[in-house]
Amino acid sequence: MKYEKIECGVLVVGGGVAGIAASIKSAREGASTVLIEKNSFPGGTGITGLHRFMCGLYANTEDLPDKILNKGIASEICFMLQELAPEKTPLRMGKVYVLPFAASNLMSVFRSLSEKEKQLDLYYNTKAVSAKTENNTIVSVTIQKLNKKFNIIPRIVIDCSGDGVIIKLSGARHRTTPPDQRQLSGYTFRVKGLKHVDDILAVRVPYYLTKAVKQRKMPFYLKYTTFTAGDAEDEGYCKLNIPLAGINEKEKQAQKDALSVHTYLSKALPVFSESYIVEMSSEVVDREGPRLYGKYTLTADDIINARKFPDGIVKSAWPIELWDRQKGVRYQYLKPGENYEIPLRCLVTKDIKNLFCAGRCISVTHEALGSTRVMGTCVSLGERAGYEAAHC
Repeated sequence: MKYEKIECGVLVVGGGVAGIAASIKSAREGASTVLIEKNSFPGGTGITGLHRFMCGLYANTEDLPDKILNKGIASEICFMLQELAPEKTPLRMGKVYVLPFAASNLMSVFRSLSEKEKQLDLYYNTKAVSAKTENNTIVSVTIQKLNKKFNIIPRIVIDCSGDGVIIKLSGARHRTTPPDQRQLSGYTFRVKGLKHVDDILAVRVPYYLTKAVKQRKMPFYLKYTTFTAGDAEDEGYCKLNIPLAGINEKEKQAQKDALSVHTYLSKALPVFSESYIVEMSSEVVDREGPRLYGKYTLTADDIINARKFPDGIVKSAWPIELWDRQKGVRYQYLKPGENYEIPLRCLVTKDIKNLFCAGRCISVTHEALGSTRVMGTCVSLGERAGYEAAHC
């Protein structure tokens, strides 16, 4: 069947933080660029997962907490977010710093940056459904927007989907962690009506849920639930960390778990007694998926030893953050003041000549992904992929 054809220099699949940065940079470098995003808005899991902190932006040091490791679009985003909400400044989380943000502001920033680029065409509510390859080159990608299909004829494709959509459709080699070894997925709900929220509540919530698990009132994994206070005095966020790999209707199961957690906390803790859920994640956020089999695979040793590369393109100081199915979260930090580099070879493969990857699906080990997948790092990965694609 023949569909309307759209030719472009660069096709970016996925409009999350990596995809937005990739498409903006590609367009700025003069390439005719098409961005497709399955949702009706930009931001990806940063929005659907009710994320509130941008991680991986800053150096691992106490004396310069707001020193951004990778300039460019990451700096622009931070500046625009802080113009919209001056009260949201970098704050310390564990041994590193993060930037708080409001989801509405993040969407506003992404729309402002992307919509001003004349070389960039945006297609929301759109997904890639097939890819045709010839001689190890992607020659066309069929996309579907509602009930209409188009054939995109790209020179270069950048997969920023997080789910490895183009990696899989093109037949590029990739790794997938076995379902029983994957990191826990995240699912967040926001509550209002809390009374007398204090810092100790972040400890009391998992403590009481652990008691419920020991009493066999709840599945074991709900003891890994975390709590953070919201912007309003009576507001808070509970993030469930749940093993939903392979479950078909995982959103329904996650909603059921969220309701169970809230019901229990309402009875066990007076601070929750009059609270009510006002918002839930629109999807379960997987912390890992298919990972490109690239020309180089970044390892945990590369990260912990702060390794640098001749083709290093992005710096990061975020720890290896792994949400283990049996032990919960564990962190491996770099030494203070250290950072590692991600080489360009992690974004490309020998299999497909005109395919780049950015975001969660780059070529890293299961452990290394625990550091590279965070939003701040993915912005810069996307930007560099966009630059390389435009000049390839």
